[in-house]
Amino acid sequence: MNRIHSHLKKKRPAGADKWSDEINELIWNFGGWLTNEDEYSDIVISSRIRLARNLNKYSFPNKASELALQEVVSKVKEACSKCNILKNANYIEVNDLAEWDAKYFVERRLASPQFIEKEIPAMLVIGQSETLSIMINEEDHVRIQCIEAGLEIDSAWTKISSMDDQLEENLSFSYSKEFGYITACPTNLGTGMRVSIFVHLPALSMLDKTNDVFKSLPTSEIAIRGFYGEGTDSIGDIYQISNQLTLGRAENNVIERMYSTSKKIIALERKARNRILTERKVKLEDSVCRALAVLQSAKIITSLEAMKLLSTLRFGREMGLVNNLSRLAINQLMVLVQPAHLQKIYAEQMDAEGRDIIRAEFIRENLQV
Repeated sequence: MNRIHSHLKKKRPAGADKWSDEINELIWNFGGWLTNEDEYSDIVISSRIRLARNLNKYSFPNKASELALQEVVSKVKEACSKCNILKNANYIEVNDLAEWDAKYFVERRLASPQFIEKEIPAMLVIGQSETLSIMINEEDHVRIQCIEAGLEIDSAWTKISSMDDQLEENLSFSYSKEFGYITACPTNLGTGMRVSIFVHLPALSMLDKTNDVFKSLPTSEIAIRGFYGEGTDSIGDIYQISNQLTLGRAENNVIERMYSTSKKIIALERKARNRILTERKVKLEDSVCRALAVLQSAKIITSLEAMKLLSTLRFGREMGLVNNLSRLAINQLMVLVQPAHLQKIYAEQMDAEGRDIIRAEFIRENLQV
């Protein structure tokens, strides 16, 4: 299986909100980080750079009036419309989203869990291929992000830097000669930049070395977060690792440090994988075979169990134990089996048990090894 089947799209239910049709089209148009690879994609699923910016003369979103926030949305939207790099972008009004539509964007890594819960004027801008996106009125007025496949940090920086420059031609951002860009959270002062990698570390986990590796990283400079970012847990041995500080750091220095940290983690995970092949190959084979058997035959699977099993299957694929299954197909399946994606694909309201049954069916139909 080299790609996920698209024949499972179904008609939306009557009464769906006005964004449902747009989202139904987006589901199957996977972003660049789900369709591209590089030499580090066996471990680094994607790289992301995020920039925090605020408009001059406006209070931060948590303090601004509703009228002021509406003005911020209008100004930023207009500036985005003038950016060549955002041609044909989608503009999503967050408050108009139905519950599952909002959660879909979190699962797609285009919005934070905190952002979709806001009841203030807010907008999500999504560029083509989902590489570039902007959250308007999250913690800051403008949160720009760029996601690339693998360890393409330099490519992400080139694109997001261009985007930042184009926006600044039409917006006046809060900036201090002493502190740099002014942000709602003091930890983002300065560059306002967060560089993160989305990494799969099953071998280190199998050897109980993950915490040791994380402790070896400078905690004052590097932050370890879960699957959906800050305040969430790791799922399927997947972590987000990012820089911690921005004040007094130049953008290039932040990028270089994160690239160096990434290469260190990659080397340690690959070393752990080689050790498992020599010391624990039978145990690994057993884990992979069990995971594959459950995925191919189970009638009910929770999202957490599915992610853990697909993580094991991905590990087996990287170790040469699973044939005829592409890395990209597993990555895509990890996204599609999440609750909101299933709700959108099957276009019907389901309770948790109903989703678990449908999830198992969806995996059986699409996991053809």
